[in-house]
Amino acid sequence: MRRALGISVGLALIAAALSPIGPAEATCLNTVRKCGRDALIAIDVVAKGTPHASPGGRVTYVLDYSMTWTPSFAPYWGSFWVGGRFPQGAKGPTGAVLLGEDGKRLATFTCGKHADGVWCDTRDRLPHQGRIVLTARLPRKATGAAVAKLGFDSFDGLNKEESARHLDREKSREKFCNYRFVRTVTTTVKS
Repeated sequence: MRRALGISVGLALIAAALSPIGPAEATCLNTVRKCGRDALIAIDVVAKGTPHASPGGRVTYVLDYSMTWTPSFAPYWGSFWVGGRFPQGAKGPTGAVLLGEDGKRLATFTCGKHADGVWCDTRDRLPHQGRIVLTARLPRKATGAAVAKLGFDSFDGLNKEESARHLDREKSREKFCNYRFVRTVTTTVKS
């Protein structure tokens, strides 16, 4: 009986590991270029933030992510940006820290303001899974709930030369399929 139970549990674990991942929750953001397909590189994001903060206080956001690359006979590359929209009036991060699965610092990315939020250029140095830490400062007059929408902006379908050229976000948006994988994080501001 014990052996039969062990075999059935083992088969259930194998079936769960081989089951297809649900469709990506991202849509093509391009208005110039129509993608007409799902993202080649799907990014699953779990976002957490400081649950309570004071007005003018720091909020630390942690993004745990894992990438799923669509199997293909033709090789392809991607370009990734991490960040998003931080709470209204918050001073966004100037940098993001990439941590490996063991918690060791792997890289630091510089961030900049764009029309659609604060985004940090990863320079394509992302392992298939890891953790990214971002810190922002709330405004001194913040009250209620501070809401942030954070995650990844990805451009996929690049070839090796295009990936090496490393275009900026605006040029990449015109030329490649752009997908966004974000989650909402809410921090309660206590007065």
